[in-house]
Amino acid sequence: MNRHSIQQKTFWTVLAGFCLGAGSVLADEGYVRPTYPAGFAPGTRVVLLADAPTVGEGLRAGMSGTIICCDTADCTGSLLVSWDLWTGGRDDEGRCVTSPVGPYPAGSATWVNPKTTLLGRVFDKVGILHRDAAGCSSLVTEDGQRYHLIIGPEFFEQWPVVLPGNGVRVRGLLNASQPAPEDRRDCPQFNGDVYHPILTDYKWTGDSCCDPFVCGFLYGDRVVLIGESNPNGAVDLPRGASGTIICCNARADNSVLVSWDLWTNGGDPNDYMTCNERLTGLFPPASTWWVPVRDLAKCIQTHCGDVQELRICSADQCQEILGVGLFIKNEGLYYLPDLAASQMPQTGGEFLVSGLFAPYAALPTGLVVTSAPSGQKALAAVILHSVLLPCPLTGCCVPAYTPGDRVRLLVDEPGGAEGLFIDAGGKVICCNANDPCTPILVSWDLWTNGHDDDETCTCCLPIGWYRDKSAWWMSCKEIEPIVKPDLYDAGESYRGFTPPSVAAGVANQGLAITGMIANRGGSQSGYFFVEIYASLDDEITYEDYFIGLIGMDIEAGGISELFWAGTFPTNIPPGSYYIGWLIDPDDFVLEARENNNTAVIQAGKLVVTGP
Repeated sequence: MNRHSIQQKTFWTVLAGFCLGAGSVLADEGYVRPTYPAGFAPGTRVVLLADAPTVGEGLRAGMSGTIICCDTADCTGSLLVSWDLWTGGRDDEGRCVTSPVGPYPAGSATWVNPKTTLLGRVFDKVGILHRDAAGCSSLVTEDGQRYHLIIGPEFFEQWPVVLPGNGVRVRGLLNASQPAPEDRRDCPQFNGDVYHPILTDYKWTGDSCCDPFVCGFLYGDRVVLIGESNPNGAVDLPRGASGTIICCNARADNSVLVSWDLWTNGGDPNDYMTCNERLTGLFPPASTWWVPVRDLAKCIQTHCGDVQELRICSADQCQEILGVGLFIKNEGLYYLPDLAASQMPQTGGEFLVSGLFAPYAALPTGLVVTSAPSGQKALAAVILHSVLLPCPLTGCCVPAYTPGDRVRLLVDEPGGAEGLFIDAGGKVICCNANDPCTPILVSWDLWTNGHDDDETCTCCLPIGWYRDKSAWWMSCKEIEPIVKPDLYDAGESYRGFTPPSVAAGVANQGLAITGMIANRGGSQSGYFFVEIYASLDDEITYEDYFIGLIGMDIEAGGISELFWAGTFPTNIPPGSYYIGWLIDPDDFVLEARENNNTAVIQAGKLVVTGP
């Protein structure tokens, strides 16, 4: 495989089950559902939005890293971040509430409080550009979210064609942390501030800016400076700076033009007009600089693979373990030079890598795989500053859920889901491996207060259809699988009878009874009966007065109307009676639960008058 032909995942996977840690238990005082209001979680990529010398010497605005862990269960406290290509940290994992995501370069991590040190996440959304009378610019997306764009007056001076009302695609760095109470703002934050916005037409996607087999990059790629600081005479552009490629392959030295995050010592913004191919968009003035492609690496996350130990070998002689690599089927083996073999928990573990793909980094001569029985494997490329993340299980939870699986709800109104109560049944739609807290989207039977937000699904294609407003994102501990059938009554709102009264001992009096029976289980029920009774109390048993029965067969996740119409029995004495039923009283169906098979109409009693 050509080393530039790399498949890239589009999401930042986090350690599956992170939300099952501290504070995420079914406790006596009720279930506590952690949230990540600022969008931070282990495995997330972040960028410094301001210089941070108090965090670590040499950490500058625009430098990026990966969150290793948090000191609170919901990541609302401080974060341990491994900074790309930085070695001034202490890797203090003692404060981690959860275990770190995996091995990462030694000396690269330091604790950051996002309330005092602004951090941004990669932002890429489409919407309508707005600008108010005060000069505040914002993006309003199709789902009604609004983001403040931090655009200075120099942006509009350089790009006067930017007009409110235009449909635009905005790339940038999002910070949604709540501003400090003492902060004075001229523009509202709305759903977050977008730093260093790059604007293109909302329909424009673009093709490769150059032959990827020549330069290894595409315009719009997120990159990090891996060469020496201040390339080509740049001023105060540090190693580890991050940015976005604007154009490439327009110079004889095979340099690319990069808009560097939050950097303002750049060249002429019009310089990119000399590119024969370029990102057709607008970017912050004075943020661009030409950099040789050999000095750049692309931010990527690999597919899952096996960790392998590597050695330098010649003839029959092999040196001590040099380092580790990640072997990915159909791609090859990636060399991870910034990880030491001593850091690995074991070879052969299933991991993916978040790091910096360096197309021009040289591979050591004689590098071979020595930990696998198959021996040497083809080397694909070098990934710098690798952070290993355990591969997510299919379906994001343990047990692993896949689209179409049937589940039962274990808590009332999870995450504020109004009217969704314990024991509800539903169908799994998809999984979002980027959300360690609520990764499973479920369509709940007969519920219509949901949000149907399947755009963030990352694991498995969502099922083709589900009812509008029936879906809700769920924690792994809020649901459990149902493999067997599970029959139950669908609720009081479907129950009723007519007429309201009949006479005792009179033949051929009509009576109609309605209800709804559902199967929230994962398999078809098979044939069963529902027996209807009249009772002097609201407990329906065999000892009550039998009225009639109907037969049913309900598919997994299906619903069937209970409708019985016949003559009222003449052996029921005068009185006021509850009407109810027993579902599968003969136990024909082997169910997941057998204690939810009775129902009674509470809205009114059937009056049986005397002769």
